[in-house]
Amino acid sequence: MMRLQVLIHVSILLATAANSRMASVVAFAASSFTEIVPLKASMVTKTWQSLLLDVDQKVGVVPELGSTSVGVKRFGPELERRTKCARQFERFFEANFALATCDKTAEPAAKRLTIPLLLIDGKARGPACKTYASLTSPATMALVEQNDDDDNPCCWSVLMLIVNPTERSEDVIVAAERTMLQQLCALAKLSSGSVRVLDKAQETLAGDAETLGLSATPKEDLEDSDSDPVTVWYRCEL
Repeated sequence: MMRLQVLIHVSILLATAANSRMASVVAFAASSFTEIVPLKASMVTKTWQSLLLDVDQKVGVVPELGSTSVGVKRFGPELERRTKCARQFERFFEANFALATCDKTAEPAAKRLTIPLLLIDGKARGPACKTYASLTSPATMALVEQNDDDDNPCCWSVLMLIVNPTERSEDVIVAAERTMLQQLCALAKLSSGSVRVLDKAQETLAGDAETLGLSATPKEDLEDSDSDPVTVWYRCEL
């Protein structure tokens, strides 16, 4: 009888500890994901741009050469993606710096309408833009338009997404991208919303569509345009 009571007591302690650890994990995940002001985002991006120049020509560890080795310049599709990433970093900095500048004026919302870089798919996205950061390693940032109109009620549009460029492991980068999108999806669902990713952001992601829960908008849902390329949005379901 005494032994049974001890086992029950131990089981309760283990369950309590497990619940405590789970609560800690949840709390950490929540605390590591936050909205940041555009000025801070632009400053961090500027730092990352300088780091990008240092690692852009490096592949990562080459198993045959040892755990501390670094490979040569990327080639093929990965080099193309990294080239697009470099431009994405520039756009991310420019957009957030422009938002920060507008926010210092007497009429920030009106000024945000005039940001050329955020005129996307025929609409000024600036007024509803917010920047989010996932502070887990590697850190990730996303520029998101939180839209709420008749065309796309409660739609969160990911316009840009960047990952700390010092991370060389593709698997880790993909996991960071997925974590950011998962956190955005969780927030959007709180208001019965959805998340979509802009094509220019999607093409810089290391993760494939299945891993990141992305599916292109059906062609019949896209508007025809004789003068400008059609913007493609990718639904994100994670």
